[in-house]
Amino acid sequence: MGDASIISEWNLTLARIIKEFTFDAGLPTIILVIACIMLWFCIFKKVVKLLFTFASLFIIILSYKETPKFLLSPLLTRSERNQQENISEIFNKSLVDVPLPDCIKEVAGIVVLGSGIYQKNIPSSVAQTRLMGLSHLIKNSGYENAWSRQRLPIVFSGGRTNINVGQSEAEAMKNFASYTYGYDINNFSLIAEKESKNTYQNALFTKEIFEKKNYGKKIILLTSSQQMFRAKRVFRNQGFEVCPVPVATLEGYGEGVFNFANAAKSVSILNEYFGVVGYALKGWLSL
Repeated sequence: MGDASIISEWNLTLARIIKEFTFDAGLPTIILVIACIMLWFCIFKKVVKLLFTFASLFIIILSYKETPKFLLSPLLTRSERNQQENISEIFNKSLVDVPLPDCIKEVAGIVVLGSGIYQKNIPSSVAQTRLMGLSHLIKNSGYENAWSRQRLPIVFSGGRTNINVGQSEAEAMKNFASYTYGYDINNFSLIAEKESKNTYQNALFTKEIFEKKNYGKKIILLTSSQQMFRAKRVFRNQGFEVCPVPVATLEGYGEGVFNFANAAKSVSILNEYFGVVGYALKGWLSL
């Protein structure tokens, strides 16, 4: 696998630990603890005031009901924004924007990105939403029978990201797809890409599969609308001709003006911004 096999062996444990401790209210909590310790020993009183102020404002701003919508808007296209604004209607309609774009014609395959795993054969709720989006995509495409006859490749991409589950995201999604679409999903050529642990690796290892099997490079890329801005640029950087089909995010917002559910959503969106900047600095995508 060359360079890709080396990348798959990166030790991501430290990064995962840092993320777990700083996600949602973790970062401001750590800042407040440090400030309390400094206050207890009566050192750097001005610094303590700044830390308390920053941490408190950080929590307040992230918890505000409009913050997630404000942060999410620049990552979405106009149609995606309209879809998110009418989120209540999506439950009764389609998780993908219908009518679908013309670029879904004559594709070499569909790539579905993973997003966590709960236990064996049960992907996370976000991943399940993406599988529901896959079902809606196929059934609303107008090419369902043609794709089935030609056994269009569907690549589920995601490695072992849960240390407590001895299965990859891709394998869980591949197995769970029979619930969201039906057993006829097996009429397609289902492929599990089981090595990747981030979006860059999703693209890199998927590229290896497509080159090994001599597939074309025009793909339908299916992931959450929040991640699509970064994902489509990463895949294009690997030489794919990408037809993006974003899946609406069904995560709700908290009730009231301030709610920690909003903070969690805000932080997950900020993570996308950090990802875009980090990937651009590493040369993994072009803005």
